[in-house]
Amino acid sequence: MLAASAAWFLQPAPRSSARLLRAMLAPDHEPRERLVEWMTLVARYSRSSGAPGMADLPARPVPRTVFTGEHDVFLPPKRLGPAVTRTLGVELRVLPGAGHLVVEEAPDRLAALVDGGTW
Repeated sequence: MLAASAAWFLQPAPRSSARLLRAMLAPDHEPRERLVEWMTLVARYSRSSGAPGMADLPARPVPRTVFTGEHDVFLPPKRLGPAVTRTLGVELRVLPGAGHLVVEEAPDRLAALVDGGTW
């Protein structure tokens, strides 16, 4: 993951973007050409610390659902689960067969989850 990220930062090109995306996606997914193009533009024209930071939680209680992909390399379920329970008081839900890019990999399952249905 570190090698793919470093190559993407240092040499923004479709090849390095595709390599990074393959690392972020679940094992059975290939990045779409448009996503590779977009990631290349992100690498060329923006900079990120890579650290998501802390979210400001509302003072009033709100319903929450937190989930991650089974194969998420940035927010792996084993590490994320305890933090979600401790911070938000909910149990982490894990989306089978998905990686870090759930919106890309499983948009229908994500929509069902947001809609309150089963996935």
